[in-house]
Amino acid sequence: MRERRSRAALRFIRATVFIVLAGCHPALAHTPIEGVGGFYGGLLHPVLTPTHGLALLGLGLLIGQQPPSRRLLPELLFALGLGAGLLALALAVGETAAGAVLLASVAISGALVAAAFRLPILVLCPLAAAMGAAIGLDSPPEVISFQEAIVMLIGTGLGGLIALGLGLLAYGIRAWRVRPSIQTASG
Repeated sequence: MRERRSRAALRFIRATVFIVLAGCHPALAHTPIEGVGGFYGGLLHPVLTPTHGLALLGLGLLIGQQPPSRRLLPELLFALGLGAGLLALALAVGETAAGAVLLASVAISGALVAAAFRLPILVLCPLAAAMGAAIGLDSPPEVISFQEAIVMLIGTGLGGLIALGLGLLAYGIRAWRVRPSIQTASG
């Protein structure tokens, strides 16, 4: 009886999620807060754009699952990918599929984090670089002045690095909260 109720509840949740997602419209906001531009607009952009924020949180959690001695290389490759993507934008690269790549990487990183699967470093490093490049390429500043665009891109780069650090911090907090309960259960 109890199992039938849990199955029915799971079907209800799936149907509800499907209906909500089917009715959603794509977000067209690349200026998270109207009137905030320049450096501060760029700084807030990775955190307040949902896809970017989820990608950075997921990547931070994935990197956080690595032993401390293996975290530096994926972080550096993310920073290099982010810088390359932002530089490509500054050099006026045309339309890219960065948004689709970013959505796919959010789904993949979310599934891997939920499964608590520790990726091999040879898989995590290219994923980190690709996510950095996708975030950089998916962050075009909506300004007229070239100088203001460069300042905004610098802010976006710094905001992306800070947000990745917040993802790593979130993993540390999660690990810190789970560890005492495991010790209590085993001791």
